[in-house]
Amino acid sequence: MVEDSQSFPLAHYQAHHKSDEEQQLATFKTLRKERSNKCFIYVFSTFVFLSVAVLIFALIVLRVNSPSIQLSSVSIPKFSITNANSSSPSLNLTMIAEFTVDNSNFGPFNFDNGTVGLMYGGAIVGEKSTGAGRAEAKGSKRMNVTMEASAKNISSDSNNLGILNLNSFVKLRGRVRLIHIFRRRTSSEITCSMNLDMNTHQIQYNWVCE
Repeated sequence: MVEDSQSFPLAHYQAHHKSDEEQQLATFKTLRKERSNKCFIYVFSTFVFLSVAVLIFALIVLRVNSPSIQLSSVSIPKFSITNANSSSPSLNLTMIAEFTVDNSNFGPFNFDNGTVGLMYGGAIVGEKSTGAGRAEAKGSKRMNVTMEASAKNISSDSNNLGILNLNSFVKLRGRVRLIHIFRRRTSSEITCSMNLDMNTHQIQYNWVCE
């Protein structure tokens, strides 16, 4: 009877001790699972943040826009008409065109095969290469091009008020270099409609470009 009375507290202690260990083990597993979940959330959140940052960087910095061209001024230092009294007079002139290349990209725009031209009646009557140039990142490049033009069988427009309708154009082709690694080809073009006053031998300032 004495042995039975002494074994009961021992069995009760062992059962209680085992229950505490199981509870502690369960708590440890729960904490470990929570830490694992938090770690996964942190890693996933970091991955999402980096993905969004890379996407924004690619859309803003690595995106290439065609540089814009703005025609600043046009002057005619030389002007002559041959066979003015005939039915098919010819026009010879020298034109100086000043234009600006605006580069909105995050990398420089290098071009080497640009062309400036003058058109009359849908035909090119004068053309000149711009030569090589460079517009810095978020910068601009101002250029001057002098070109000779010759047109035959000209006729005044605008109800014979001595106005000659002409079209000039600028074409540029080159590459934009981004973060010193990527190089992407791009081109820019502008066409302007302008009127040449045959009396003053000058281009009127109401030209329209597109």
